[in-house]
Amino acid sequence: MRCALALSAFIIATSSLSFASDTLRLTTLHWPPYVEESGEGPNTNTVRSTFARAGIKVDVQLFPWNRAIMLAADDPNWIGVYPEYYSADIDAEASGDRCLFSRPFGNSPVGFLTPSNSSFDWDTHDDLRSYVIGVVRGYVNEAKLDQMIADGDIVGELAENDTQNILKVAARRADAIVIDKNVFDYLKAEDAGVAFVADSLQFHEKLLINHSLYVCFENSSAGREARKLFNRHLTTSGDEGQSDPGLQNTQ
Repeated sequence: MRCALALSAFIIATSSLSFASDTLRLTTLHWPPYVEESGEGPNTNTVRSTFARAGIKVDVQLFPWNRAIMLAADDPNWIGVYPEYYSADIDAEASGDRCLFSRPFGNSPVGFLTPSNSSFDWDTHDDLRSYVIGVVRGYVNEAKLDQMIADGDIVGELAENDTQNILKVAARRADAIVIDKNVFDYLKAEDAGVAFVADSLQFHEKLLINHSLYVCFENSSAGREARKLFNRHLTTSGDEGQSDPGLQNTQ
């Protein structure tokens, strides 16, 4: 990406100007079924097609999640990261400073995976205090749960990825883990290790949250202009997920 060139073009351009000669670079992670190992998949298709309608090509590269978010926030060669859950703690237009959230373009049903014969149950977050909850390092899960883990009110068991998290709960190193239901369904069909333990696990009927999915653009003038183009040309919405109400009107 040529950020300086792109930014100057944005400043002098009219709303109809095309950036067909420019390529925006975005980071992501291998997170099937949303993003496949090749970097393609439903989320990438949406991001590519949205920018294509603005005349912009997109270069996508996979990284481990923590590196993906770091590069998108700190390295000017990358304009943003996806798919991201909303969190005010990282929203540069709320209480954070890491990135600028796009309009939602998909959704992610997140809940608890437990052993099939487990007594795990919950109605309110206070019910979770008595359990060890497995989470993936660096993931946003749900605001109240994340805060309670950070404060030590809930014991969190860290994993490096979703597969490791699943294997931990199968080995009863956690009472339950937080995971997207579609990710679990994909992994139990495609990952031999997960398939081996899948019949001993169950997804709890009560969702923790139905997240919307976003592109989180770097907190800069170039990132703001890229977000404006993405939002303007986005035709797929994730409004059925839970998100910050103010994000629906971001430019």
